[in-house]
Amino acid sequence: MAADDIARHRPAAAPLPAAIPYWIVGLAAAILHSALLFFDATSAAGFFRADRASQRFHAMRNLIESSHDYSGFLACLVKQGIVGDYGIHAALYALGGPMAVVSFQVLLAVGAAVCVTYISWRAFRSRNIAIAGGLLFALLPQSIAFPHQLLSEAISNPFLIFGTALLLRALQRPRAAWGWAIAGLCMGMAAFVRPALVLLPLVAAGLLGALDHTRLRSWRTGVFVLSGLLPLLLWCFFMFIHTGKFGPGQSTQDLGLNFSQSTAKVLLGEGVAAPNGEAPEWLPTRLTLPQYLHYVAAHPKGFANLYFKNTLVLVTDSGIGRLYVDLLGFGAEERIRLQDPVLGWRAQLTNHGPVAMLRQGWRIAPGTIAAGVLGAAGFALVNLGVAIAYVLLLRRNSPMKDPQNDLQQRWCLAFLLAVPIYVLATSQVVAYAPSRLRSQGEFAWAILTCFGWAAVIRRRFCRTREEQP
Repeated sequence: MAADDIARHRPAAAPLPAAIPYWIVGLAAAILHSALLFFDATSAAGFFRADRASQRFHAMRNLIESSHDYSGFLACLVKQGIVGDYGIHAALYALGGPMAVVSFQVLLAVGAAVCVTYISWRAFRSRNIAIAGGLLFALLPQSIAFPHQLLSEAISNPFLIFGTALLLRALQRPRAAWGWAIAGLCMGMAAFVRPALVLLPLVAAGLLGALDHTRLRSWRTGVFVLSGLLPLLLWCFFMFIHTGKFGPGQSTQDLGLNFSQSTAKVLLGEGVAAPNGEAPEWLPTRLTLPQYLHYVAAHPKGFANLYFKNTLVLVTDSGIGRLYVDLLGFGAEERIRLQDPVLGWRAQLTNHGPVAMLRQGWRIAPGTIAAGVLGAAGFALVNLGVAIAYVLLLRRNSPMKDPQNDLQQRWCLAFLLAVPIYVLATSQVVAYAPSRLRSQGEFAWAILTCFGWAAVIRRRFCRTREEQP
């Protein structure tokens, strides 16, 4: 059997697998996170070592302290920007402190791992790939660490996965409008927490229409898209009513600020900015899209270098530092020195290349660098599996293009291929694109990896059998 036939070695109409794959993945994820809950109960340090945790906690504290006064509460919401980034955490923290936040996020993480198993099954009709995809996703370093930290991805990532799984269920029962609405709302909640995901409902609907033109005229598809945009749109209308500006509002990570920081980084790399790493005084704190594009046109090589380095970090960094340093605390003090804007690893990578980055990192924190290199080597296998999956699925005779396969499977495969590209593209507006941003699409990475390597193993097995006398 050919390697790209692995997705079709079961009939397209085969029934769902027994519950055991979901129990295997769910129990494995639950046991893993339950063990870490004991660590969380002894120390909250890892909870607050997440990216922007101090900024998010400051916003949460302001919201909680102003909750007793209605006018003060509204003023706090308007001042601090999109509430999805910190509001859900604030409500949970007010109820039970860090453990309430972690417990909720762990439940989301376990549910997400089970849903990845379901998505894997729908994509490839293989029980082994379903189990492997769910387990790999659950065991990725960021999937382990994020639920135990004060981090928005711990909420947005599971909701994106829930929305994907629920849309597959809606395709199975297309007449139930509520299924389309709930699937859209889950994706909408993911975008409400992480606005960079707001276009994914449109991507999902566009792929659906490309595969089945009747879906473009279906009001149920419209319900899905509207539900996916609704949470963020409602917040933008709220901000318009109170500020006169339609948008998510200004925060410590809004789009205009990221445009400015990206531009400052390019100017620093080209010697225009001050060597101390600070942005030029004449550069606005926030840039509009036309202003940003003007700088891109003026410094094309600098921005091309920025985008290349961002992509390199996103693809190669396994995220093991989130687990090794952020959560468990190994090398936490040395990590501060590694983040120095002039001598840190990002500055070394941007200005002097990867060799200088490794040398500088080894001098400061050899244990962290060793863990990072090992993690990168392991994640290289993941990326290779993903590359193999892209080659197989984009071939003319791939299951994605086989009209005999049902719409569910073909849409699922197309969406899995689209998500990594979407994540890589939208992350480019961030000045320092960490692997944390890749976590938004790691469920697709995990599923595609398992398919890619399963195809390689199956081809090797078939060749061995053919060569036997």
